[in-house]
Amino acid sequence: MSHRPRCATLGILALALAAPPSARAAAPPDSSSRAVAPELRWQREAALVGSGIVLIGAGRQLGVTVRAVPQEGLDPAEIGWSFDRDQVGRIHPSALTASDVASAVTFAYPLVLSLGMQPRGEQISGTLRRSVVYAEAFLLATGVSTLIKNSADRPRPYTYVPPAELPDDPSYDITEDEAFQSMPSSHASTAFCGAAFAITDHLLSRPHAPWLERCGVAFTGGVLAGLTTTYRVRSGKHFPSDILAGGAIGLTSGVTLPLAHRYVSPTGRRTPLPSRGSWLQALGAMVAGVGSGVLIARASD
Repeated sequence: MSHRPRCATLGILALALAAPPSARAAAPPDSSSRAVAPELRWQREAALVGSGIVLIGAGRQLGVTVRAVPQEGLDPAEIGWSFDRDQVGRIHPSALTASDVASAVTFAYPLVLSLGMQPRGEQISGTLRRSVVYAEAFLLATGVSTLIKNSADRPRPYTYVPPAELPDDPSYDITEDEAFQSMPSSHASTAFCGAAFAITDHLLSRPHAPWLERCGVAFTGGVLAGLTTTYRVRSGKHFPSDILAGGAIGLTSGVTLPLAHRYVSPTGRRTPLPSRGSWLQALGAMVAGVGSGVLIARASD
């Protein structure tokens, strides 16, 4: 991993960890309005977690068709979209580690944010309750991605490069199942699930938060997701369409699962659903963040 990708990723990590204190500083004085957490019904939660595990298990049972890659690589003419074909041969091995680091930070972001915005005495319990819902969102997104990935058998971009020109790294082994599991990107589904969950959870937990706090949470999540997914494309592991598909899966899961739960205060009062304006602000900030993450990642090699 080169110096510049490492610096860029660590800089975004610092930004992510700086978001929770700003949320805490902007919190209203009434602590009970801040101690909002999803209402858990263990039969429902067990069913959702179990569904995600079953989907992952079913996907892993599917056999992956490993094709023989000729000396000149697979024929790029079989790639349907031109914006995917344009990525063939553009492999930056240093981006591989950077994508893993960014993905891990994005995965942790909702929980770090939760710890930062809970009142004293509620950090652990509130975060644990959110972690149950987050686990459901992550498992379902991963399960759907695994099912599609192991049934589509799509070759990764590096299989279209002559094997002799590939980086000397086992991650680019064209004889492994992994070389034909390109669609969708699991890194993208994880990253966008984490970003979307953080945004939705914040909107539900702090519906009266200042717009700057709301946009800061969404922008940070977008930057992390943009970094993760762009590094995956630049590493030669995924086509842009793989990223779009994985991002859509993660985004849907990360938004839907928190909305499917009631968020209540310690007195049992249900928090209001976010307003349309709040959603638009968060969405705009997330899109801006994704764009910024893409630019940072593209400039880091």
